[in-house]
Amino acid sequence: MLKILSMLVCYYHADLRKVIVEHLGSLEIVKVNAASLEKVLCEFFEKKTSRGITCEYADGLVMATYAMMPAYRVLYYGFLSTADKELYREPLELMYTKYHVNQGEEPVSRWFRRNSTGKEEYVLCFTGMTPQGRERKKRVCQKLWHEETTTVLRLSIYMGLLAILKEYVMVFQGSQTLVHKLHDRQLELFLAFMACFVKAEHITQLSPSALREMVLEDHMLLPSKEVYVGQEADTFRSQNPNHALLVPFLADVRKAYITTAVYLQKKLPLASPTLTALSALDPLLRGHSQATIQLKRLSGMLRHLLPADQDIQRELVRFNVDLTIPSFKEGESIVEWWGHVFDKPDKYPSLSAMVKCCLSIFHGPRVESSFSLMNEVIDQRSGNMNVPTFNAIQTVKYTLQSRGKTAVQLFRREDVKFGEVDRTLCKNINSAAATYKRQQKMNQKEKQQQQSKYGSQASGSAQQAKKQTAEEEKRARLRHVAKQRKRAMETLVVQAKKKK
Repeated sequence: MLKILSMLVCYYHADLRKVIVEHLGSLEIVKVNAASLEKVLCEFFEKKTSRGITCEYADGLVMATYAMMPAYRVLYYGFLSTADKELYREPLELMYTKYHVNQGEEPVSRWFRRNSTGKEEYVLCFTGMTPQGRERKKRVCQKLWHEETTTVLRLSIYMGLLAILKEYVMVFQGSQTLVHKLHDRQLELFLAFMACFVKAEHITQLSPSALREMVLEDHMLLPSKEVYVGQEADTFRSQNPNHALLVPFLADVRKAYITTAVYLQKKLPLASPTLTALSALDPLLRGHSQATIQLKRLSGMLRHLLPADQDIQRELVRFNVDLTIPSFKEGESIVEWWGHVFDKPDKYPSLSAMVKCCLSIFHGPRVESSFSLMNEVIDQRSGNMNVPTFNAIQTVKYTLQSRGKTAVQLFRREDVKFGEVDRTLCKNINSAAATYKRQQKMNQKEKQQQQSKYGSQASGSAQQAKKQTAEEEKRARLRHVAKQRKRAMETLVVQAKKKK
């Protein structure tokens, strides 16, 4: 099955003074593995160089589940056994009263009816389920009615903890460049999570490396009554300190906390030298000795991308105390602030090149959003679209999106009559059809060469079917044109009669 590889490029645009994402190209790939990807990418960049071209979530689901708990209980009451319905009928009526369902003309009795045998049954009772369906409903009823307290307690801690994780995720869901905040935000996330069940004095004074290697011991953990469990569970714990379900619940919470903490220690790059060095891009750190130290380390990591004949060490020393660079203002874009440094190419050539590379690092939803754009182009009606056409559409879409303009706005001339014409654009428009036909002939010629090389050729039936399809398409186009012409003539006749 043919697959399409789409490539995005992120870079600093000097004219727009911001970091933008554009579509670099799309390639056809038959077999996807590391070797084939490396091969097609190398061929792509070699071809580009030869042409002179340089290079929300789980939290919302938990909140919705908790908010819909009363509705779920009403719905699944009908799937309870007869004995359980009698057992939970009073709690059901109390829930109706709590949410004012019992007010108005229709009482609670509307949810019950008499069947053909005269026995009272619940209205929302469904029949005709498969054994698998009955088993699934049984499990849901178990959580909603028999284990309601445990379910609410678990949802409470999910809502509390997922809010902490969501806050970290949402920081990088915007379009702003925040690569310099990655290290600090990850450290804040880890400390906020650990503070939920670990005494603060055991974590606040540790370095990121020490936090990563820390081994949790019992004396470091908060007492069970002080562990964070969310608002609803905390209320239940304070009102029912001796409840039978509380002890096993808190034991499970502590075990889950420790397991998750160990997982975060392994997965979060808390002591990453790269992310630590990237933090020095923060304009607020300029003027501190650590800023120069970390930028020197960063320059060592990116030395292969910097001019070999420039002394970046001297530039960093000068940059850290340069009084001509304006102070960073709260709310200002980091890219726009670094633009003041980029405006001094003679003074900071190597520093500018290094920072532009760092600000172009991908993060956030930029890659994921490309799938949405792709789905807007490729659907059932455009399944036969060739890759060059798709490549052109994606390039145009990303270009317009990165500049925040429509096609009319991007190519608009202030003076339509005397304004300068984009000759390159006009030339490309005029030669587009000829270029497409020439490419088709080249593809056909290449195909014939391959067939002659391997001694194969298209079957007569296939060629005949292809020719017949082309003729049918041509006739369909002619019929469509004739129909449009006839409709236009009829419209003209009607308008002429109205004038008379």
